[in-house]
Amino acid sequence: MNITGLANEILLHILQSCPTVPSLLALASTCKHLHFIFGHHKLPLLYQSFEAQYGPSLDAIRLVTYNSSQVTHVPRPAPPQSIALLKRLVEVGQTAEKWAIVYPSQKWTGNESANRRLLSSGERYSLRRACYRIWLYDIAFHTPQHARTGRVLPQVVRTRAQVLRPWSEEQLAEILDLHAIFRAILHSHICPSNGTVIRRHKQRFPDDPFPLISTTKATKHSDLLVDFHQALFHSTPHVSRLSMARNHNQYGATVEGWGDEIAQYYVVEDMLKLDPGQLMHLFESLTGQAGSDAEFTACYGFGSRKATVEHFVAALGYWFENNGETLAETICFVIGERGGDGRELGELIEGGLAGICKRELVEDAE
Repeated sequence: MNITGLANEILLHILQSCPTVPSLLALASTCKHLHFIFGHHKLPLLYQSFEAQYGPSLDAIRLVTYNSSQVTHVPRPAPPQSIALLKRLVEVGQTAEKWAIVYPSQKWTGNESANRRLLSSGERYSLRRACYRIWLYDIAFHTPQHARTGRVLPQVVRTRAQVLRPWSEEQLAEILDLHAIFRAILHSHICPSNGTVIRRHKQRFPDDPFPLISTTKATKHSDLLVDFHQALFHSTPHVSRLSMARNHNQYGATVEGWGDEIAQYYVVEDMLKLDPGQLMHLFESLTGQAGSDAEFTACYGFGSRKATVEHFVAALGYWFENNGETLAETICFVIGERGGDGRELGELIEGGLAGICKRELVEDAE
């Protein structure tokens, strides 16, 4: 029996069962009859497929419809369904799915690499939910309006905590888990330390007798500026932690790293203010996943990966430097209000007992 001979209600149910937006569009394009049914239920079908592929849609809609004029902790009424809103939802959904692909390689490393696996559908759902909520927090509180000097004020902390209080401890653990993946990406791929750069260079070129050569000129200009101020005004201008790491020259010509482990720590704390979309953009670009290095260099005009990151950060403004992220400490504050301990939760996440992927505990049968 031809599928088009089925009742329209059955065909509509088949369209509603499509697990992804591309599969729905492909099925609707197979014949005129299915396309006719799809056209009469277009938006509900597309949004239902979005929920199945990129859900939870409520958190994604809250993210893309947020603006600074609203109170962050109060969800807005859902806007009418539209193609324009759906396109924006798919953009953030695709970014969240990319993090679901990257997650296993950063979660299970070293001795745990043998346990590496793909995420289940439920774990991907939890990861996307955590990604949308981290993204919402970033665009709400990691902005020029939230300076470093006011981050510990009681009223500011309470305002940030209001966004996190409706979420359960399990959901906060998922956010901390994904937040740790962001930190690992920054630590290893986007802002590696000088020691990491040297170690990787030696592993790749064990017989190379020549030291690493920097292609960035930012260090020379910064050093001349400091010397100029010291000579004429007998004072040192403001130097941020990012620029300190940039000028760190302990390893001779090796300036492509972000300083030693201490300087790198503060750089990573600043960089954690980037939202998941910005982090994925940098990660894909610097690791060659968004195209070849030659294409990336031609696009941005920089021959150095570090110089590219510096230029990206400089475009955000002066507020970004020396102003670490506040998400982790706010989560610990909320957990403390409930009588818990944020550090203990972090240890559970590290041990695989909490977070997006939980280790299955198997009791030995006696």
